[in-house]
Amino acid sequence: MAYQIKISIMEIEPAIWRRLKIPGNITFQQLHQIIQAAFGWLDSHLYKFQFDKTIITTPDDDYAPGELYGEDKIELDSENTKINKFFDAYDNCEYDYDFGDSWYHKIIIEKRLKDTKRNNIPECTGGARFRPPEDVGGTGGYEDFIKIIKNKKNPERDEYLGWAEKDTRGFIYDPDYFNINEVNRRLYYALENDVETAELMLTGQGLTGKVVWGWSDTCIEVDGKRYSMEQIGNMLLRIGVESIVTIKVNPTNKRY
Repeated sequence: MAYQIKISIMEIEPAIWRRLKIPGNITFQQLHQIIQAAFGWLDSHLYKFQFDKTIITTPDDDYAPGELYGEDKIELDSENTKINKFFDAYDNCEYDYDFGDSWYHKIIIEKRLKDTKRNNIPECTGGARFRPPEDVGGTGGYEDFIKIIKNKKNPERDEYLGWAEKDTRGFIYDPDYFNINEVNRRLYYALENDVETAELMLTGQGLTGKVVWGWSDTCIEVDGKRYSMEQIGNMLLRIGVESIVTIKVNPTNKRY
């Protein structure tokens, strides 16, 4: 079974949402990676999924079961729990990202689809607006942020826009911006956005492939799949800041 889902960030108007097609044989950890890619979140905070009294998250060894979410809740490990058991039984759930800012996302299971190879890679089929900046202070902080950047006479406007470039990779923050092609480029790698994959690809013998031109960035083609420099940079960050990197190139005579 595959699924068509609609994900909306709650308590924000106009709505910030994405409609996705996702495979059903994935874990909730992988669904978390898909949501992060779909909205462009930076994956720098904790998260949890909730179905009634069931909490699905990354276990915290510092807390005993029931200590964080209440003894009446069932806690499951997101890395070992598949989504299909719950998505076949429920029509919606809640995803909470960043327990400080508390970005609550409503997930609605709109359709249950036949699981085919076409659905193996997550795909965005619709959406609207850019997500709030990370660490902006929740919905209240986001409202203040929007008021400031929309007022060209506000003396803090340039400072706020400069701070938000961490979320836009250097572009001016636009709350109404949405580009479905950019979303799908991120989703192309979403199921590989984890430490294990990064270490497997980039440590040991390292990444070996041909340099090719991708959608809008230089890529390295490995076994028929293209990895953009942006994605490689993301994998390097997952391995760890201050890791030692060596790049070796065997040049050809071809030049652009």
